[in-house]
Amino acid sequence: MTVQQKLALFSEKASTNVKQQRQEFSREMRNLLKKAQHEAEITAQKEAAEQIRLEKQKVNREMQKKINTANMEARQKIAALQESFAKELFSELKGDLIAFSASPAYGDYLLEGIVKHIELGFSIVQLMARDSSYKEAIEAETSFRVELTEEDFIGGFKLLSENRRMIADFSLLNRLEETKNDFWDKRAGTDGS
Repeated sequence: MTVQQKLALFSEKASTNVKQQRQEFSREMRNLLKKAQHEAEITAQKEAAEQIRLEKQKVNREMQKKINTANMEARQKIAALQESFAKELFSELKGDLIAFSASPAYGDYLLEGIVKHIELGFSIVQLMARDSSYKEAIEAETSFRVELTEEDFIGGFKLLSENRRMIADFSLLNRLEETKNDFWDKRAGTDGS
């Protein structure tokens, strides 16, 4: 083999070798490119999924905030309506008690209530001045001394000890206040507050 032939053979082998290496390099580059594209797609999908998750959380938080605000506003409206209703109810109840204290049945109510509490050991019955017409009947039926007061407690009576240290309040105003307090206590208990 001549030098020329050896050079031609070497050149052909080198050319073939370069082509093979170029093809191998191209294949590796395509594979790396495909792998990079695949990894980029996976990364993009993960980022998109994370973004969606974060957006869902944000939407859920905003929705929950709106629901909580609406619930609070509804509870406030209900509480305001209940309070308005209660005030109206107790105002009407007070009017009914005032009307009752002017009725013929009121005298019997007073006498029966006082007689019922004789055993408590009090000696003085306190009535409002406008109930003075019942003084004689109460003193005749009981051992109590009747005193009149200018204090307005709608009606009813108060029992006092001789030294005035003990007072049992059976006034209609006191009963109304006790009823109001019971109402508000029960309401507070069911309110959850």
